[in-house]
Amino acid sequence: MVMVLVVFGIVATIGATMMSGMFRSYFLARDITSSDAQARVAFERMTRELRQIRSATATDLDVASGAQVRFIDSEGNGVCFYRDAATNRLMRSADGPATACGATNPQPLADFVSGLNFFYYTNDGSTTTILPTAVSYITVRVGVQDNNVSDTLRATIHPRNGFP
Repeated sequence: MVMVLVVFGIVATIGATMMSGMFRSYFLARDITSSDAQARVAFERMTRELRQIRSATATDLDVASGAQVRFIDSEGNGVCFYRDAATNRLMRSADGPATACGATNPQPLADFVSGLNFFYYTNDGSTTTILPTAVSYITVRVGVQDNNVSDTLRATIHPRNGFP
């Protein structure tokens, strides 16, 4: 009887350890999938809105920063996408090139954002951070990290209105 109890205890311990590992893996995968899906939806929104920049002028597009983008959309609304470093969130505010990002109606779009970069390219593929009139393409890179698992979303956008 004692031997049966000892063997049963060993089998139960091994089974509990395996079940615990499976539950941890499940919850980790669920969290990663959730943060990745949230980032992808926010990324789609950002790329869709970047296609609607009104024109390639200094009053409609600010190319001075690689960490945020400020522009006026085709309907005349100010838009700014930036990363809030304090909360690791991708944010959108109603600020155009004339105001600082986050000043007007900031909205969180995604959590667990570890990096946000914008690169501005001319028609021949060289980078520019000086002349908005020379910008033909904008590349966006968003890094997402949750539970020591990271993902990078990247897209190159050609705005539709008044760009070379």
